[in-house]
Amino acid sequence: MNAWQKLGLPVCLSLEAENIEQCFRQASEGAHPDAGGEAGRFEELREARDVLRDDFRRLEAWLHFKEVELSHSGVVSPEAGEMFVKVNELTTGVDHWLAQGAAKSSGLGKALWQKEGFTWKARLEVLQEEVTEWYERTVADFAAVESNLDFEKALLIRGELGFLRKWKASLQERFGKIWEGLV
Repeated sequence: MNAWQKLGLPVCLSLEAENIEQCFRQASEGAHPDAGGEAGRFEELREARDVLRDDFRRLEAWLHFKEVELSHSGVVSPEAGEMFVKVNELTTGVDHWLAQGAAKSSGLGKALWQKEGFTWKARLEVLQEEVTEWYERTVADFAAVESNLDFEKALLIRGELGFLRKWKASLQERFGKIWEGLV
């Protein structure tokens, strides 16, 4: 499926979410089953929108469109290796802190445990910011990749985006669990 064509967009990596949404609304006008359209057609348009809104999926679709084989080299940048260690240490620490909370029965023990939770929360926020900034820098490279048709760099970016989106999700999950523990 060519998601760009379905929404009437040029095939490119650098897209604004607002533009994608506007094109989706125009393309899906009358396509929704409640408006007399076909369910299958509307679902195709929705899937096209979802692909283009997700940076990782858009990059994969672009590479597929350019007929680049999506190989898994296993090579990661030193920065990715360092971030992997940071994320693993922090998520393991938060998980350990959460497990300790279940064993706290006294008011004082619970209060001290919660105080430690605020430290974990602060560390988590810092790391989330690092991951988000790196993610944004990586997506900003789309324009250069596309203008130079640098498929090797595109594949490296794909690998990093794969890790970054997993790390973002993992950190966000722990953030929610910390708040549950603190409330």
